[in-house]
Amino acid sequence: MKFMVKVSGVGRSGRLTDFPKPFNNEIFKTPMIMAYTRGGTIPHLTFNSVQRLEDQKMLLLQTLPTVVEFKDPVKEQGKGLNAFVGLPEYPFHVSVQDPGTLTPTGFNVNKGVSVWCEGGKKKLTPGEFMEIIKSYRPVSYQALCDSDTPLGCSKKRLNKSVDNSLRFLDSCLEEHQDCSELCDVAVFGTIQGGYDSFLRKKSATETASRAVDGFVIDGFHVNGPDVENVDIPKMKELLNEIFLILPKDKPRILHGAFEPEIMLEAIKYGIDIFDSSYAYTLAETGEATIFPLSKIPEYFLNEITNCAAKRTKCSSVLTLKDDLYKADFHPVLEKCECYTCKHYTRAYIHHLLVTSELLAQILLMIHNLHHLSNFFKSIQNVLDNQNEI
Repeated sequence: MKFMVKVSGVGRSGRLTDFPKPFNNEIFKTPMIMAYTRGGTIPHLTFNSVQRLEDQKMLLLQTLPTVVEFKDPVKEQGKGLNAFVGLPEYPFHVSVQDPGTLTPTGFNVNKGVSVWCEGGKKKLTPGEFMEIIKSYRPVSYQALCDSDTPLGCSKKRLNKSVDNSLRFLDSCLEEHQDCSELCDVAVFGTIQGGYDSFLRKKSATETASRAVDGFVIDGFHVNGPDVENVDIPKMKELLNEIFLILPKDKPRILHGAFEPEIMLEAIKYGIDIFDSSYAYTLAETGEATIFPLSKIPEYFLNEITNCAAKRTKCSSVLTLKDDLYKADFHPVLEKCECYTCKHYTRAYIHHLLVTSELLAQILLMIHNLHHLSNFFKSIQNVLDNQNEI
């Protein structure tokens, strides 16, 4: 994988190219969002539903806890995870944990990492993890890491997180370099350290010295709803510090169901790739995003408002289960071109939610993914006008 990037005072714009075959002709513009999956597929969407999405050019995020139990049948089939789940058209990246679901803490050890699947806790050593990666055939993956650093954890736990992650990374890189099947697959190292400046810098320095293709900035939260507890001002301060250490020509990933304003701020500080777990968490609670895309230029060209730093919910979200919408016959978002907005009203989705019909989450996922896709396209357009690749 190659990454070409142009940096300016308003953010980074780039291109991801040279993926392994058969995706070697794919080009993804950054900043970008990976399509969040559970159990190999986008939550609530069948293959036919995915085809209703306007943007068919997607890089999927396969979350290891939700697909780890597929290991044996995928290996037996021998065609990789995307063929096994019926989505061979889409390249995918593998994350160690699931950003859309709270990760239980206190279960990682020096020899491996715990992931939580349908069958319960499963401990993975670096060797077991790499066997899964070889069988699944991603275009890129996050090396095994210890991101168990909940808010308020001890300095000892933070130190272990950094040391374990570096040791696991070295083990993964050793197997990666000796495996011809992974020669074109990109490996991402993980920056740990919680909110400790010294440990963040140590992790960034050590990880950047390894032969990695990119970086995952992890350990500010333990996924799922815990993203609401992230100390945004402190996170921005630490991002500034570690990005002075990390090379500029390698992509950076930040996982989590962050609100649009937080993603905008993170982009300004140098993050390139996010995931769409935000669309999933909204759909699960009967909400739809209607963040005004017209506001994006002012976020980059003027000072960002303080709403995100204060953790107030200033992004435009409709809670369609509220009685307010039971007789509202407007689309979820006026002028939205998604399948949901073209064919259904707020009142109908409200009815589906209060009667617990599964179609509600399907329609909300289609809209939320469409809107997030347009959100990032708008960001790319603003940055392209500032940066010439």
